[in-house]
Amino acid sequence: MTMLKSLIFSVLAAVLLAGCETPVEGRQFPEIGFSHQTPIALNVASVTVEKPAPATVKGSVEHELPVTLVTVAERWARQRIKPVGQQGTAVVKIEQAQMVEERLKKKGGIKGAFTTDQTERYRATLQMSVSVVDQAGQAQARASGNRTRTVAEDASLADREKIWFQMVESLSRSVDKVLEEQIRKHMTAYLR
Repeated sequence: MTMLKSLIFSVLAAVLLAGCETPVEGRQFPEIGFSHQTPIALNVASVTVEKPAPATVKGSVEHELPVTLVTVAERWARQRIKPVGQQGTAVVKIEQAQMVEERLKKKGGIKGAFTTDQTERYRATLQMSVSVVDQAGQAQARASGNRTRTVAEDASLADREKIWFQMVESLSRSVDKVLEEQIRKHMTAYLR
């Protein structure tokens, strides 16, 4: 009988403890935006965005990012390109926007037991173009960039998300700068 009481008590305690589990809150990251910059006014009536198909590259971690490169690139198109004309369309093409994880080798043996290895390398790539085609001709500007970071084997998910966010932010700022320079250089006929 004592064994039965112990079993019932154990089951009840397990049920009660399971009900007390606190869910992990999602981490909040600031929005990576471009509205603080002067929009690039183009003599077109509209702007469209062409996105790449979802990443199918081996090791892709896009689905795990707190903010994706595609989301930031779309925001760039809405906030940086301002249509001020009566006709024509500017096409912002997100040609490549991905982050890939590569597993790195760990040290073995006694030395490996006392070493914190870098076990993953993350590579982020963003490539975009802006083009206008109309009766007068065509013009295009293009920019791309990469970021690479390694992560220690003892990095938590929160540490990784912070690194991913920093990579996306740094890469998008870099591509923004180059793309604006290229637009001002190669699309002068459309600037207003």
